[in-house]
Amino acid sequence: MTPNAHQTRGPVLALVAGLCLLLPRPVLGQEKSIQVDWQNPEIAAFVRDRTANPPLSVGPGSPDEAKLARLKLPVLAFDTPPATASNAFSTGTRPQLERTIITDEAEPVWYQIVDRYGDMTITVEADLRVQHQFPSNYPIYGPSSQGAAVEPQVSVFDERAEEGMEGAIAEYTVYKFGQVPYKVTIECTQRNKAQCKDIAVISRDKDLLKLISARPPQ
Repeated sequence: MTPNAHQTRGPVLALVAGLCLLLPRPVLGQEKSIQVDWQNPEIAAFVRDRTANPPLSVGPGSPDEAKLARLKLPVLAFDTPPATASNAFSTGTRPQLERTIITDEAEPVWYQIVDRYGDMTITVEADLRVQHQFPSNYPIYGPSSQGAAVEPQVSVFDERAEEGMEGAIAEYTVYKFGQVPYKVTIECTQRNKAQCKDIAVISRDKDLLKLISARPPQ
């Protein structure tokens, strides 16, 4: 190799690498996404009755409704306060719900709904983007191949699981409308951490998750 060739090889390789980084993502590899079962009877009933029976927690014509309407997936949330939140304030008035909805207008395939009841936070989130790639024989505990729902398992994290942690966190995932995962996270402070450990109540609360928005593609 001549000196000139050796000197130019590094910059050329760097240029090629830089061009690869600039290529559009579809060229480098298609990103997979979860397919929604828009023919689900629950979605059909919601769309049919939406005008006559709108969600309690999303007012018609409100900014929240407009934000959720852009999403390309059905939106599950607690339309009424779950028992976990009510039990946390059984000795006093339950604080008024403060809701924050987080989405991405440029890529409306995911959302987070953060509900705050005083010092308790309950988050429901879903994402159509496939986050991980697993080998074909990896066990995934979502819907069964026969379509029957698998009972969500509630996981609890506290000072025994996380050193120095105060309070507690409970999590579970519900699969609906195909294989869309809806993750529920309950964050409790030291004062109300017993509610995050009440797995029986948390498990019953999952039945209160309701559709609050669904816009099937036309």
